[in-house]
Amino acid sequence: MKIIKGLEQIHSIGDCAVTMGTFDGVHRGHHMLIERLIEEARKRGLKSILLTFDPHPRLFFGGAEKVKLLTTLDEKLDLLKMFDLDCVGVLEFNQALAAMSYQAFVDEILLNKLRMRLLVVGYDHGFGKGREGTFENLKRLGRQLHFDVLKVEPLVTGEHIVKSSTIRRLLLEGDVKKAAELLGHLYELKGKVVKGRLVGKKLEFPTANLYINDSAKLLPKDGVYAVDVKVIDRMYRGMLNIGFRPTVNHSTQRTVEVHIHDFSQDIYGKEITVFFKKRLRDERKFENLEELKKQLLIDREQSLKI
Repeated sequence: MKIIKGLEQIHSIGDCAVTMGTFDGVHRGHHMLIERLIEEARKRGLKSILLTFDPHPRLFFGGAEKVKLLTTLDEKLDLLKMFDLDCVGVLEFNQALAAMSYQAFVDEILLNKLRMRLLVVGYDHGFGKGREGTFENLKRLGRQLHFDVLKVEPLVTGEHIVKSSTIRRLLLEGDVKKAAELLGHLYELKGKVVKGRLVGKKLEFPTANLYINDSAKLLPKDGVYAVDVKVIDRMYRGMLNIGFRPTVNHSTQRTVEVHIHDFSQDIYGKEITVFFKKRLRDERKFENLEELKKQLLIDREQSLKI
């Protein structure tokens, strides 16, 4: 899969089928859309191209306080590697792109630069200034400019339409298990290990305190979670706390710390990835450190069973 970053670098790799969007989370609904793109491209003898945007348009318009993301750009590109796409193009979402009409985007970028012959869109797709590039408008434009448009219907699982906003809500409610079902993979969080107050070490539960570099990355609801932890290229089991550590800390700063089971390496300064499996309990304040330690032993036992 070829990755091209920047509008000035976008070029034709041959007649192609295109899909585009933010693809935040690269969830199962996206999977269905991308697989349909690849299938149609092969049937028609076309190259398959996925276009995405960085930053997320809602971040551009509102900032990190307005929307929290399921995936950073690097995480998104890693997840897209599972598909047999010919090319992924990353376009900078800026004022010029925000002001461009859908007709101009289709004509100048999709047709002239990429030689698009087929556009595959989702059921709720809309792009261009005012999000006027809907399926119906694109169908009309396609008849004028001689390209086909195909719409992929939503993926519904149980009571949920699989979409990024639903997954964000589930994570904010702490339901990481259901979120993983809709994502098609465990929700992940990357962070750099930084020094903490070493209280966990005193309790015989040393923790890696994580600094999350991207302020737009969504943190699940405060509480204790069973997680898998990737350190370099090896996976471990662990338990993670998100919150304010009320028993040992009166700070108003939210923290993320993970205890890695059966692990003793020095990983200060290293980046690790945690994968959320299940929420175990709320964060709460204990009477003393001994009571906290008793609960941590229970948390450890539960997390090792998951």
